[in-house]
Amino acid sequence: MTQKTVIGVDFGSDSVRSLLIDAETGTELASCVAEYQDWKQGKYCQPDAQQYRQHPADILNALTRCITDLEPIVGADLMKTVVGIGVDTTGSTPIAIDHDGTALALKDEFAANPNAMFVLWKDHTAIVEAEQLTSKAKSWSIDYTQYVGGTYSSEWYWAKLLHVLREDAEVAANIHSFVEMCDWIPATLTGTTSPAQLKRSRCASGHKILWHERWGGLPEDAFFTAVDPLLSGFVDRIGQDSYTSDVSVGQLTAEWAEQLGLPQSVRVAVGAFDCHMGAVGAGVTANDLVKVIGTSTCDIMVVDHDAIGDKAIAGICGQVDGSVIPGMMGLEAGQSAFGDFYAWYKRLLAWPLALLGDSQLIESIEARILPELGKQLADYPLNLKQPLATDWVNGRRTPHANQRLTTAISQLNLGSDAVDIFHAVVEATAFGARAINECFETQDVPINRVIAIGGISRKSAEIMQLCADVMNKPLEVKASDQCCALGAGIFAAVAAGVFPDVATAQQTLASKTESVFEPRADKAALYSQRYQRYQALGGFIETSVAKE
Repeated sequence: MTQKTVIGVDFGSDSVRSLLIDAETGTELASCVAEYQDWKQGKYCQPDAQQYRQHPADILNALTRCITDLEPIVGADLMKTVVGIGVDTTGSTPIAIDHDGTALALKDEFAANPNAMFVLWKDHTAIVEAEQLTSKAKSWSIDYTQYVGGTYSSEWYWAKLLHVLREDAEVAANIHSFVEMCDWIPATLTGTTSPAQLKRSRCASGHKILWHERWGGLPEDAFFTAVDPLLSGFVDRIGQDSYTSDVSVGQLTAEWAEQLGLPQSVRVAVGAFDCHMGAVGAGVTANDLVKVIGTSTCDIMVVDHDAIGDKAIAGICGQVDGSVIPGMMGLEAGQSAFGDFYAWYKRLLAWPLALLGDSQLIESIEARILPELGKQLADYPLNLKQPLATDWVNGRRTPHANQRLTTAISQLNLGSDAVDIFHAVVEATAFGARAINECFETQDVPINRVIAIGGISRKSAEIMQLCADVMNKPLEVKASDQCCALGAGIFAAVAAGVFPDVATAQQTLASKTESVFEPRADKAALYSQRYQRYQALGGFIETSVAKE
C-alpha cells in the first residue's frame, strides 16, 4: 500500500512550524521552523501604542522555508506522498484585500503601510472601536455579543477593521474586504482568494466575526452601519457561509506545488485558529479543557449540544458549533499574556547586560534567566505575605474581556528579590487560569480533564506543578511539541479522505499524555487563600480603571 503523509502548518506569533506526519500511523516524521524576518526586526510594530502588524510577504516567505526545509530531512520521494495540508494561525489576525482577493500590502503602493498588513491578534489599537461595538450591541434588538461572552474585544475582526478604516483613508478607499490569516493562507495556496471563492472558516467566523446560526449568519448590515457608516456593505462582501476544517478548500496551484516541492494533487483543508486545532491535536473530547500555552493562552473546550442547549456562556471568547470538532459545540477562553509576561520580566532583568557589549555572552546569560528562575519555584517558601500580582500585563481576555486593564505587583518590600517577583508573575498567570476554570464551572460547564500543550508545558515542570496546585486539579501534559500543527495535520488527513471524520483520525494521530501533575494539598490550600487576595487586588485595579 502506498504511504500517505500530511503536513500540518502552524503560524505562531514569531514563526511558522511545519510538521510532516504519517497519516496512517501518526508518526511525526519531521518538523521545521521558520522565523518571520521582518517581524524579528520589529518592523511595522509600535509596542508603546500596542500596534503589532505582520507583512504578508514575510508570512509567505516563512511558509515556503518551513515546508521546503522538510525535504533535506526526509527526501524528495517522501514529499511526493503528501496528500493533504492543514493550516492554523493566530487569531484574530485579519488583513485588507482588494476585489481580486490580493492583500493590499502585496501591492507596491501599500507595501510599507502597516494598515494594509495583517493586524496581529495582540494588536490592541482598536480598544475604542471594540467598546463602541459592544455598546451598540447592548442597545440593539439582538445582542450580537451574547455568544462571544458578552463583550467584543479589541483583539477581534470588526474592531480592527473599523480602526483601520478610521485611521487610513487610502486603505479605506481601496479595501474590498477583510480576511483572517487562517482563511487567506489556504485560499492563497489553492488560488481561491477571490471573495466569490474564498471559504471562511467556521472557527474564525463564529468566534471573531459574530457569525451565528441563530441570526442566520452575520449580523445585519444596519447594525454595523449604526456603529459607523464606514462599515456599511462589508457584511455583503464577507458572505454568510462558513466551513468546518474537515472540508477541503481545493488543491495546490501548480505554482505553489512547484514552489513547495509537493504534488499538485495535495488537498488543502479549511483553516482555523491555532488553539482550536491544538485542542484537536491534544485529543480533546467532551468536557476536556485544553490550555494552549504560549505567549498568551487559549483555553478550548468541546461539549455536546444537548449539554449546553441555547444557553450563552458569559465572559468567554465564544461558543461556536463546529469551531473545534464538527458536530460539537466549541468554547473558547484565554489569557492575553502568559509567556509574554515571563518574557517581559526577563527583558527587565537583562537590561544591564547590554552594558557588557559582548553579544554572545549576553545571549548566553539571557537564555539562562527564565530556566534558572523556574528551578527556584520547586522549593519556594510560600506564604501569604509574599509579592502578589495580576496577570493583566496585556489586558484581560477572559473572564469578561477588558483590554484597558494593566498589571500590578503588590506586597513588595526591601527584602523582595528576583525570585519573589518571578513567583508572583507565574502565580498570577496560574490565577488567571483558575479564573477561567471557574468561569465555566460556575455556569454549569463541568471540566473533566485539564490538558496543557505548548512550549512552556514541556519546558518547565515547576510552572506546571504550580498551575496544578493553584487550580487544584490534575494537569495533563501532552507528548508532542507541535500539537497545533498536529491538529492541523489531523484536519488535513480528513479533508484528504484518509479518515472519515475527526474523532476517528484523533484515535490514531492525536498526541498521547506524557506526564500528569497532581495538586499538592498543602500548597493548594495556601494558594486558594492567595487567590482570594488576587481577586481583591484585581477588583481594586478594575474599579480604578473604570474611574479614569
